[in-house]
Amino acid sequence: MASEAARRPGGLGPARDLALTDPYGRRASTHLYGRTKLMDIMFSEELARRLAGTGVTANSCDPGFNTTGLGRDLPGAGILATVLTRAGIGDPRRGAGIIVRLATDPAFATFTGGYCSVKNARVLQCPPPGRGADIQRELGDETSRFLEKILEVTL
Repeated sequence: MASEAARRPGGLGPARDLALTDPYGRRASTHLYGRTKLMDIMFSEELARRLAGTGVTANSCDPGFNTTGLGRDLPGAGILATVLTRAGIGDPRRGAGIIVRLATDPAFATFTGGYCSVKNARVLQCPPPGRGADIQRELGDETSRFLEKILEVTL
């Protein structure tokens, strides 16, 4: 699951970002959220390359603005959510539509490595600095190393 916030990552370093556990405040949360969404897109594109020829597809999508409660801890969030809901803005069912379409529509059965918009499943480009096979491969490799370390600790 991606987001337009991926366009505002505030920098990118896969090895650093995967292991980042430093405390952060409201101001830093915007960049951190954007960075995680960018890495979602990057990982999906890299996973699609790694799974090429297997029949398994990997895509990401931007479900658009939805009032899901994600920012519920921010000041004024409850009031804003109420106003938006009453105005019919941000209906989560709209965002869910692109997810269901990518998963079930036969037109997407072989489509892989895409980043799609809630608006008619239009294919979007991965935003910089995450665009490109080299940085995406780095993220995939770092993710594998990170998961191996976790498995060593837990097994």
